This record gives sequence, structure tokens and C-alpha cells, in this order.
Amino acid sequence: MITARMRHGNAWSDASILNISSRGLLLHSAAPPARGSYVEVRRGAHVIVGRVVWANANRFGVRAQDRLVIDSLVANASPGGNPANDADDTPSERRARPRPERLEWRHAQSRETARALQFACIAGFGLALAACAYEAVSETLARPMAEVSLQLGEPR
Repeated sequence: MITARMRHGNAWSDASILNISSRGLLLHSAAPPARGSYVEVRRGAHVIVGRVVWANANRFGVRAQDRLVIDSLVANASPGGNPANDADDTPSERRARPRPERLEWRHAQSRETARALQFACIAGFGLALAACAYEAVSETLARPMAEVSLQLGEPR
């Protein structure tokens, strides 16, 4: 028997893992969830999400969403099998990981910001170029216009 914590709905309870396969668990709990419901089972850093496929009395079977690493689960090692991670006491909180929707939103937001900055830089460069062109044309035409004005007798 391997002790674990189980979440069904919003409630957490104690559970015991009686049997493990690569795709599921046999669990024992004082109040087993109904067939078809989803549960989250935690053992150390391991988080197993699965669906209850059968239930009777205090026992029930769960089909896991992902393949289970049996040796790692029994030894309570890190899911990746990296011993360096085993010493890390940080909880494996699924909600702490970024959601894919949030990442996509942040990516889209970054792209919009980059486009706005790119537009501002190009517009600024264009304005600077226009100012330089105006100054060059104004300076180039200033002398001949002054000569024409002088020849026509107009005061400067």
C-alpha cells in the first residue's frame, strides 16, 4: 500500500494505492468517487489525473491520462527520473504552470507590441529623413532665390 492524496471535485482526501500499471491505478479510499468522474492523485512530486472506470465499496480503478512510471512512483522519485529534482522541495503545483492559452495570448500581445514599436521607429526615421530633405532643399534653393530677389530689386 502506497499513501497518496486524492482530489475529487474541490475536496481532498487520503487514498491508498493498492496496485499500479502503466496506464492506471487501483485505489482504496473511505469515500470512493463515482464511476466516470475525474480525480487527481498526488504522491510526492507526481500528479496523476485520471478517470474512475469502476468503483465498488472502498476500492476503485482509475485510468490515467498519461503513462505512469511505476518505479519512480513507488520510490516517490521525481517524475522525470532526475535525482537532482528529488531534493527540490518545491510543490508540483499544476496551477503554477503557465496555461497554453495564456502563452498564446502573451505571444500575440508581444507581436502587437513589436509591430507598434516597429511602426514608431519607421515613422520616426521617415520624419527625420523628411526634415533632412527639407533642410537640404531649402538650403540649395536659398542662394539662387536670393540672387533672383537681388536682381529683381526686392529687398532681402
